[in-house]
Amino acid sequence: MPEPFAARNGAVHGLIEPPAPEESLADARRRMARTFRRDELVWIITERYDTHAAAWLIDVLRQGAEGRWMRQRYRYDSQAGVLYFLGESAIDPGSFRALRRESAPFDVAAWQDR
Repeated sequence: MPEPFAARNGAVHGLIEPPAPEESLADARRRMARTFRRDELVWIITERYDTHAAAWLIDVLRQGAEGRWMRQRYRYDSQAGVLYFLGESAIDPGSFRALRRESAPFDVAAWQDR
């Protein structure tokens, strides 16, 4: 267990433990679902937990603003409870079909209702 530390005024503070990865993944999915339209088709390509940063790195497959299929990257900081959009890249039709087959569908409406 981490050692508490004393502030200059003598108050003792403990370190705040980040949420468990399972809890923070559910939070990340709820936050991410709020950024999508309810009827939108989205697939989760990868979800990876970075223990050093206490953050989830999530790649999704969805249609971009101009109608092209895009790989979008997100980072969910579990300690701050903030979802960051890291960028996107266009996917060619062949890669789209392969990614869709290999990836898990993301039920946007169900996550929005949680």
